[in-house]
Amino acid sequence: MRRINPRWGVSALLVGVLALTGALISCEGVANPVGTEGPAGPAGPPGAAGITGTAGAPGPQGPTGPQGVAVYLPAPGIDTGMNVTLELSKPANGNFLVAGERMVVTINLKDQWGSPLKVSDFSTLALYMYGPQEVTKTVTAVKMLNASTNRSATPHHFIDLLTNNTANIKVTGSVIQYTLQPVTDEEAGTYTASLRATRNGDPPVNQAFLLADFQLKTATVEAKVIDESKCATCHKGASNGQFYLHHVDVSSRSPYGAPSIDTAPVRTCKSCHNNDGYASYTYTSNITSLNGTRVLDVIVNRVHGVHMGEELENPLNTDPVTGAFRNFREVVFPKDVKNCDACHINDNWKAKPSRLACGTCHDNIWFGDVANVPATGEAHPGGPWPDDKNCGVCHKPDVDFVVTPSATVPPTTLSNVTVPSITNAHMVQQVLNTVNISMTRPANGKFYVAGEKPVVTVVIRDDNGNPIDHTKVSETTFATASLLVYGPRWQSKPVLTNAAINGNSKLRASVTSTIAGPWNFAAGDTFKIAVSGGPVQSIAAPVGIQTPAQVAAWLQANLTNVTVTATAANQVTIQDLLFGDSSKFEIYNSSVTLKMGWKPAGLPIIKDGVVVRYAEGVTMEPYVVIPGVSIPGNDLRPRTLPNYTDPNVTRNQANITYQLYDVAGLTPGTYMVYTYVIPTGVTAGTGAGPGATAAAKVANLSRHGIGYMTFQVGTETPDKKVATNCTDCHGSNIWHLDAGPLHAAPFDPDYCKACHDYDRLAAGEGFARTGGTSRAGWAGYGAKPIVARVHGVHFGAYLNRPEDVYAGNASEFAGVIFPQDVRNCTKCHNADTTGTWKTEPSVLACMSCHDSDRARSHGKVNTFDPTPNDPFNKDEIETCKICHVAGKEFAPDVVHNISNPYVPPYRRGGWLTGQ
Repeated sequence: MRRINPRWGVSALLVGVLALTGALISCEGVANPVGTEGPAGPAGPPGAAGITGTAGAPGPQGPTGPQGVAVYLPAPGIDTGMNVTLELSKPANGNFLVAGERMVVTINLKDQWGSPLKVSDFSTLALYMYGPQEVTKTVTAVKMLNASTNRSATPHHFIDLLTNNTANIKVTGSVIQYTLQPVTDEEAGTYTASLRATRNGDPPVNQAFLLADFQLKTATVEAKVIDESKCATCHKGASNGQFYLHHVDVSSRSPYGAPSIDTAPVRTCKSCHNNDGYASYTYTSNITSLNGTRVLDVIVNRVHGVHMGEELENPLNTDPVTGAFRNFREVVFPKDVKNCDACHINDNWKAKPSRLACGTCHDNIWFGDVANVPATGEAHPGGPWPDDKNCGVCHKPDVDFVVTPSATVPPTTLSNVTVPSITNAHMVQQVLNTVNISMTRPANGKFYVAGEKPVVTVVIRDDNGNPIDHTKVSETTFATASLLVYGPRWQSKPVLTNAAINGNSKLRASVTSTIAGPWNFAAGDTFKIAVSGGPVQSIAAPVGIQTPAQVAAWLQANLTNVTVTATAANQVTIQDLLFGDSSKFEIYNSSVTLKMGWKPAGLPIIKDGVVVRYAEGVTMEPYVVIPGVSIPGNDLRPRTLPNYTDPNVTRNQANITYQLYDVAGLTPGTYMVYTYVIPTGVTAGTGAGPGATAAAKVANLSRHGIGYMTFQVGTETPDKKVATNCTDCHGSNIWHLDAGPLHAAPFDPDYCKACHDYDRLAAGEGFARTGGTSRAGWAGYGAKPIVARVHGVHFGAYLNRPEDVYAGNASEFAGVIFPQDVRNCTKCHNADTTGTWKTEPSVLACMSCHDSDRARSHGKVNTFDPTPNDPFNKDEIETCKICHVAGKEFAPDVVHNISNPYVPPYRRGGWLTGQ
């Protein structure tokens, strides 16, 4: 039906009304003529809607609209994370800010799903700014920030965006804009704006430290002095990527730590640690009027001081109560601390000497007036030095300087003295002589098989690199000339040599008193001892004060089958004349035993310069001493009787050869040969290397010599190493070169296992020196097996019993803290190693860190041991793998997982009594 337009309906109605009216009029009289049409009347009301017509055909599809924003609506209590951004407005010239220009800092607060966050969602929003990057010039840009410099105010040297209510800040929803003050007299250079953001939470897992660089008054970008990649070598967690520096540590004040502050060293560090920054400490001393004031904790001072650690000398730094570096007294830089290139990526360390940079390591040097030199200080050899302008006059980067008085160099006692260049003064030298090692070729050219007896050839070279006359190798010319053969890489043992076969059968027991003489013996004092398994003797001591020589003569006269000598250290040594199992001393409690220290007393355990307790000392009754072999070496020298001369050694003029035994029965794998020689006259020295007598230098044999090679048995496929990456932290350092017993070796487990092997020669547990029952070394092994030694060393500061790492010095490793969380197992056991750290759990490996009574009990309860008094004699059945092998709930890679989620490190400042 056709729809009628409403307007049309109104017109028809009006026409109809007019027609009806006309009809009525015509009924009453004659019609008048029709007049003209009048104007249209007002529109009437709308008519009723017509009927809807049929729908038309669909039009064409419109264009696709923009992508919508996904919004994540978490369930209550779900952590949505944090995604905070920091942006800086662009300079007007597009390159750098100029005087009078104001920059705007924009911060956008969102969670990880992009949803906006409020300022009230954060516990920390702190804005910092510093520059230029040259560390001697770096300051907080307090004027631009409009920050307080009053160190008693809160905040100072940064802007707290949570409390700041000035006109400089504008908050619009999740966006914060902070307008800086105009650029004024700031020094030109590269500057950094940084934001520390921590979202509310317990623990505060959502943290970030954001950085944005900009140029001020110059387009030239400053070069870095330190790059975080250098720090990462030691301090970046291998499994979680977290940097482990000071702020990552947990404490009662910060149970979770503040890991975000350490995310980008040293850029984040300089936000506070600069020449006018937030970081400072209290100056505490009795020799200066500055006592009690705040001292700037500049990044150069802090980093150098921490890494200098145990070599610091100034009491202002080292005092165990007030020292600025009292908590770092036991730090040993794992590379030689003189190796400046270990951290620096440019030459500033030698090209720009300063009192600050140099004085933080050489902290006992006094640059002020000589009359005011502190009692523990040393006057600067060049006299008072009020500023850094002329440091480079004497201290040249690469060329030595002869001091002559001039306008800039005042006359001193050093006139005409040569000052070594900074490069030469910091040169790290651990020069070793070469020992070449070769072996007869396997029949198949690749690996030895049963029936083959390889011959090792050794060529010792002198200081000039020339081969020596090997027929002159003797007890007179060499203090040590030792050859060790061992393997495979997994649980190495001595093999193929007489040392491997003989064990301790060619050795004699020896014992030395530990308290230096002379000694005062009273009437009735006795020494109770049994020698070589003979009867117990109680020998009456001579009355009165006795020298070591007198005591040696007394004991020699009363004991049989022994040699008794007085030592240069005023002690007395008794050596058995019998060998092997027949050689033994049994020392009982007696007055002479106590006075001379025949049973070694407990050594002090020192933490940060304070004795915290004493180790137990020898508790065995009697104290049993048998021949021990810590270094299972084969002596290449002919020995004087009654010592053992190895018959497999042949000394020729050109070389020394050693005939190995048949390789039959060896586990297929990689084996190693290591030799080290110490010429007579070469002694332990300092970090610069060993010392040598004039005679040794004249003979061109004034240095240690080492050699090393590997060979294959039963397979041409080399074994993977169990651990690696030692050189990441330790560099090219040589170990055991400066302190005895000397046996130089680089930081490489292949060398270490020559001594720290898994061959056990005696009974007992622990070290006798620390309360154990071992008759030789640690638990009868001699040198502690490498898995226990290395784990213990790197976990030293957290151990309940650090004395069990090295009995000779209970405190040697008690302060060691691995430079990242020790649970980053893959730092040492990376993908190129065997993976046995997670597939072969054992009491020996795991208890080296987990050494509490509770942990030890756990290990014993889960081990079947038919001989519990000798828990390492190889008859034990460990059940560790039931729970702790890879894939199990308590596998090492599971319980040591600290990356998903991030787990804070152990708390420092005390041993872990429950681990």
